[in-house]
Amino acid sequence: MANEEEMESFDVSERDLYDAFQPGQRRFKKMTKNQQIYGVFDEDEGENFTQRSASSSGRASFSKSSTAKDYTTPVDFVKGGVQQGSKKEKLPEKKNKLFSYSESDEEDDSHNTASEIHLTAGKKTLQDKKQPRKMFDRFSKDAKSSGAGDLGEWEKHTKGIGAKLLFQMGYQPGKGLGKELQGRSQPVEAQVRKGRGAVGMYGAEHKNEPAKKQASDDEEEKEYKKNLAHWRKDLVEPSSKKKKIQYMYRTSEEVIEEMSKGGVHRMAREYSEISKAKVIDMTGREQRVLQGYSALRTKRTEEPSDSEPAPAGLKVDKFQLEKLCYNLDTLVDHCEHEIIQNAKELSYNQEQILAMESQVKNMSVEVSKEITRMEMLTSMLGVLEQLELKQATNELSLDFLWEQIRNLEQSYPEEYVSSDLANVTLTYLIPLMKLRLSTYWRPMDSKSTDEACRLIFQRWRPILEFCNKTQTNSRGGIVKNDSRMDPYHGLLWHAWMPAFRGLVGQWTCKNADPMVDLIESWEQILPNWIMENILDQLILPRIQKEVDSWNPLTDLIPIHAWIHPWLPRLGSKLEIVYPNIRHKMAQALVAWSPSDQSARSVLMPWVPVFSKGSMDAFLIKNILPKLQVAIANWDINPSRQELDVWHWIMNWKDLMPSQSLIQLLVSNFFPKWLQVLVAWLNHHPNYEEIVVWYTGWKALFPPEIAQNPAVQEQFTRALDLMNRSLAVGGQVDFTPPPVPIMTPIIAAPLPVPETVVPHGFRELVEYRCAQQGILCIPLVNRFQAGRPIFRVGNVLCYFDRQVVFVLVNGIWTPVTAQQLLDMAVL
Repeated sequence: MANEEEMESFDVSERDLYDAFQPGQRRFKKMTKNQQIYGVFDEDEGENFTQRSASSSGRASFSKSSTAKDYTTPVDFVKGGVQQGSKKEKLPEKKNKLFSYSESDEEDDSHNTASEIHLTAGKKTLQDKKQPRKMFDRFSKDAKSSGAGDLGEWEKHTKGIGAKLLFQMGYQPGKGLGKELQGRSQPVEAQVRKGRGAVGMYGAEHKNEPAKKQASDDEEEKEYKKNLAHWRKDLVEPSSKKKKIQYMYRTSEEVIEEMSKGGVHRMAREYSEISKAKVIDMTGREQRVLQGYSALRTKRTEEPSDSEPAPAGLKVDKFQLEKLCYNLDTLVDHCEHEIIQNAKELSYNQEQILAMESQVKNMSVEVSKEITRMEMLTSMLGVLEQLELKQATNELSLDFLWEQIRNLEQSYPEEYVSSDLANVTLTYLIPLMKLRLSTYWRPMDSKSTDEACRLIFQRWRPILEFCNKTQTNSRGGIVKNDSRMDPYHGLLWHAWMPAFRGLVGQWTCKNADPMVDLIESWEQILPNWIMENILDQLILPRIQKEVDSWNPLTDLIPIHAWIHPWLPRLGSKLEIVYPNIRHKMAQALVAWSPSDQSARSVLMPWVPVFSKGSMDAFLIKNILPKLQVAIANWDINPSRQELDVWHWIMNWKDLMPSQSLIQLLVSNFFPKWLQVLVAWLNHHPNYEEIVVWYTGWKALFPPEIAQNPAVQEQFTRALDLMNRSLAVGGQVDFTPPPVPIMTPIIAAPLPVPETVVPHGFRELVEYRCAQQGILCIPLVNRFQAGRPIFRVGNVLCYFDRQVVFVLVNGIWTPVTAQQLLDMAVL
């Protein structure tokens, strides 16, 4: 019987049973990685295939090339499944391109193990575990020495399969790829293109020089180990494993500084709100209920129970006083909170002190200003009291008053405006000015007195007039003067206007030049609204009244002599008197004869004043009928020809419309003239005399009338009659059209067309006023309750729907239409 050590076991193993019950499953072990990559070209395939198969299946190998087992080696068990032999046997070296270590590497690894270390079945040796790292070190070192940069840098985090494959295929770091090392030596780099063009569109897409790495190998290794230290305990430095607890101490100044940087809000909120929150700690073996999150900072002590002994490496501290630590932390937080509160109060008090100091400074400035202002007001009050005493004793004069007020205005300009001293001055100035005007002002008689009064007003104007002055109150605010009358305007209105009203009452409208000159001299002194009031309320009513009493037949002064000087001032406002003027002229022309040339001299100045339509209508209505009557009574006799009537007619050619005058000649003159020509041709005519007579009459016509087609037609008819008479040598038949007889028109008082039917209440009142000859006109820029104000006779009124309101004693009172007409004629 052979030795048991040399016997091979043919027992049925679990693997055999598994294969028997799984007939379709693959019975061979999965191919190794080298077999998958190199296949039959694997160097270890021939000599180790049998050994690997036997060791993996658990069966004995019958291959002749297999190495015999050494059963004389004692059996020893090593923790971790490592078995160490008693003898150090050197394994035969294998010529592998991948594992070509240097002697220095083997010497570095020889001191770690005393003998060759083998792994158990299916495991790799420790030396095999270190091979990827050594492979990367060699690859990285060769790549840097050859200028390849950081080629393969990422493989320090992998197993190094890329470098292994390259070395097995004959790759030499720093040289090109290929059998003859003729390929590229740099890896393909990604290049960002500027656009969307094809390859090569933007030039070369590879770098000419290899990238150079700035950091050294030692720094990379150190950084690599530092990154591994986060999760590998064996690489952590012993000094960093245990850290000594460091306590930080803060002074009150540091706490206040932290508060100033924004930490006060966090601390105060933590102390006030978070410290009161209820916290349940379930991180330990038992549940704890704490008051505030600050209690979590206390250590949790868990004393080991009697049944469970404490771990060998755990030091149990019997003096871990949890409550004491909590109380100490609370006291520290409370102290810190008090420090913060005190710092806040101190900062607040300092800010209040600064604010109060600034307020005291401002108040002192205000007090000094008020004291100065009080002194100014006291001095001004003294001046006013002195003026009051002089006024009471009738010793106050214009010169003394002007000097005192001018000194105040120059000495205290702001107080003069803010105290409204200009209006106060009017109480002393207005009586003096009224007295001066009533005593010395005679503008119609002496211009020197008027000039002296103007100088007085011009001297007071810069002191009293607001102009661009801004009135301020005691607090420096601006006070608007829109609702108040300017003091200078008030002086004119209360002192000068009463004197001027009395002057207008004594003035005669027919003597217009002195009043016009007076208003022109005061134009630069009077404000616009006073000037408008004078023209509308004083001058225009007087002109209307004078026109109403004007009689063109008896008055020696022509009306245009005292109306036209007011045209530059009144302008279109005089249109309210034009109808009355034309009406009175029409009444005067009723008994007028064309031989009287005064009518033309009276009407000629009104041609540019009246509108062309109104003037033409007036001439056609009042002058043209008179000319027709004159032509009808005119005796045209060739033997003793009188041309007075013809000259009367031609005098109106500049005023009369040309078409109306031509129509007058065609319808009234030429029939009568042709009838005289026919009678002459029928009684033994002398044609030479007829031609001279014809030529003479044609020369009398002005060119603008002679060139008219209707006039030329009449002269052509006369030539035809003369040619017919010359041809037949006898009678000529001619029947002229009848001459129309014009009756003179008698002007009515104020004619109103009967076809006019009033459509409203106001139109009805205007119609009744026109019938009775009462003037009813609207006032310019005068309104009451948004309605225009009318002047009806001597009263003012306005219309609101179907009601008329009349101004009676300053009160607008509703009246009827008949009451309005009765009041207008009073």
